Amino acid sequence: TYCASAHTVLGSQAGVSAGEAEINIEGRSEDPKTQAALQFARAVAISRGHIEDAAFDAVRAAGFTDGEIAEIVGHVALNTFTNIFNSVADTEVDFPRVEIPAGVSA
Repeated sequence: TYCASAHTVLGSQAGVSAGEAEINIEGRSEDPKTQAALQFARAVAISRGHIEDAAFDAVRAAGFTDGEIAEIVGHVALNTFTNIFNSVADTEVDFPRVEIPAGVSA
């Protein structure tokens, strides 16, 4: 909840629309390239890094370079760490609170 709330506020300040932020929390995007990145990031998180060739092929087909793919992996690792850290620390949400929809894993 902390990260979703923080990212929603910070994303809005960077120009992400409220509608896009809302579906991003669900792991979706209206932008095809962003959608490919989100799908790859989800595959990395769910598989704990044991990625199938098809996932690499899809993200590369969307136009991502190997360096950009490495950045996506780094963001997954960093966000996993911060999510766990904030859960353990029970960090107070000091942004407007955004609830994660039911059925969406954080």
